[in-house]
Amino acid sequence: MRDGDQVNGEASELTRRRFIHFSGLAGTSVLAGAGVLAGAQHALAEPSSSLAKGPDPKECGKTTDSDSLWQRSQKCHSNNSCLQNHPDYVVMGGAKSKKKYVNYILVPTERISGIECSWICGSSAPNYWRAADFYATKPPTVVPAPVALGINSKQARDFNQLHIHMARARWESWNDLAAQDNLAARTVANWADSRVSVRGFSEKLGIIPHTYRVLIWPGFNHDNLFAMLRTMLVRALGHGGTTAKAQAIMQYQTLIVIPRPAGGYYIVNSDKAVRDPNNPKLVGTDTCDPLLLMHP
Repeated sequence: MRDGDQVNGEASELTRRRFIHFSGLAGTSVLAGAGVLAGAQHALAEPSSSLAKGPDPKECGKTTDSDSLWQRSQKCHSNNSCLQNHPDYVVMGGAKSKKKYVNYILVPTERISGIECSWICGSSAPNYWRAADFYATKPPTVVPAPVALGINSKQARDFNQLHIHMARARWESWNDLAAQDNLAARTVANWADSRVSVRGFSEKLGIIPHTYRVLIWPGFNHDNLFAMLRTMLVRALGHGGTTAKAQAIMQYQTLIVIPRPAGGYYIVNSDKAVRDPNNPKLVGTDTCDPLLLMHP
C-alpha cells in the first residue's frame, strides 16, 4: 500500500470509529438522564485567521530549536520509523519501566512547545486528543484499558515539544472519579467551580489525593479540548476574566482525559493553585502523571 493510501485509510477509519462511538454515546440513557447531552455547551475550536498560517515561532518555538523530543520526532517522521506516522502527528514510545507498563506519546509534526501555544486552541490545529484516543487502541500502540490521555504543564514537563501521554488510568484514580460522579460538572460553564478529590501516585509520597476540576463530556470528536480548557479558565478567573488572561495561565495547567464507566469521558484539569473550599488542605497539581500508569 502506498503511503498516501495508508494515510487516507487511517483517516477514514478514525472518522468511522469515532462516529460510531459518539453515536452510541448519544443514545445512552445514562448520559441523557444526566443531562450531559441536553446541556452540553460544545466549545469548538475557535476560528482565527491570524492562526491559520501555523504556530507563531515566537510563542511556540522555532523549527531550528534543539529540543530533543522535537528533533527525534522529526527524524522518525521523515524516515517513517515512528510507531505511528501521520502527516499531522506521530506516536512514539513513552517512559520505560522494568515492570513493562505500556505507554506512548502522541507528538505533533508542527513545532509546538506545549500547552501554552495559543495556536492549538484555534480551528487550524488538528484534533490531537481524538488522534491520541484512536491510536491508543491501534496496533502496535495499544494501551491497556481504561485508556487515559494527559498533558503536563510547562513547569512539569521534560520536553518543550507538545506531547500527549497515552497510558492506562490508575485504578484508584478511575474508581475515585466514578465514585464522585455527582461532583463533576456537566457543562463547560460549571466546570470552573467543580472540585473532586482524586488519588494518584507520587514517586516521593506514594498514593495521595489532589484536587481537580472535572467535567463529564460525551465525546470530543468535534471538540477542541484545549479551547474548552481556555474557555473554562476565563470563568475561573472571575470578574474581569478575558481570553488573553486565560491564555497567560494555560502554561500552568494539566489536562487529562479518562473514560467514564457510565459512558462519555471525564475531562480533568488542575494546577498548583487550585483549592477546594471544603477541603483547604488538599492541593492541586500541574502534572498528569499521578493519574496515569507510567511509572512503578
